Amino acid sequence: MTAERRLAKIEEALSPTQLVLRWLAEAHAYGDIEPYVASFLEQDPPVAPLDRLAREAVHGARATLRGKRPDLVDAAVRNALRETVFRFELVMRINVAAHELLEREALIDAALSANLALAFKDDERPADPKRLEHLGRLRDLIVIRVSELGATAQARTIAAERYLQGQSALFPNLAGAWEEQLKSTTLIADMAVRMAQIDGVPDAAPPDPEALSRRIAGLVADLVQPAKADALDKLGEGKSAFDIANAWVRSKLAAAPAVG
Repeated sequence: MTAERRLAKIEEALSPTQLVLRWLAEAHAYGDIEPYVASFLEQDPPVAPLDRLAREAVHGARATLRGKRPDLVDAAVRNALRETVFRFELVMRINVAAHELLEREALIDAALSANLALAFKDDERPADPKRLEHLGRLRDLIVIRVSELGATAQARTIAAERYLQGQSALFPNLAGAWEEQLKSTTLIADMAVRMAQIDGVPDAAPPDPEALSRRIAGLVADLVQPAKADALDKLGEGKSAFDIANAWVRSKLAAAPAVG
């Protein structure tokens, strides 16, 4: 058997997860999503990565069950497509969500830093109850941002462990930007906590481990459930996609605090 045929046999045996991980390694080699997208648009004709993955998943499922009953083959092909497309959509959702959060976080950091600077400017009136109350609220908001970034990262880790064999979905450049943002937000939080301590602001309430656990679980669902719905929708299973999306939205509404 030639090397090419051996390679083809190995590729036929790849699971949906392994197919997506192989694609992910190829994509990550470009550092960021923009140059990666540009790379396959330059092909003639352009080949969308999801199309390629779908063809490979179908080929692998058929090869694995070669000679079996058609109904078994069809079921295996459908399952391979679902699993492959879902993991691709999960990777894309993780990257898009991280990018959008970083854009928001930069604006939030700027606003909180400006407010912190104003609170520091008013330091000549350290005993002013309104100033101390404002500083306490500001400190709590900034600490919450650090907690939210940590919870978001933990949710990505959980999703990767469940569906991507622990491989990070973030493109390297985005992962680096995330680490820098976390350092920046943590630094601002440390400054706010220190200022509050110096001015005698009562300590913040300790974090609620159960609330944090629920938040992380919700963030995992925010990544996984829409990815499942998008995958099924792309495969023409609109009813199943709607059911998943509907259940996800209902769970978010149920978890939202009551207003009134």
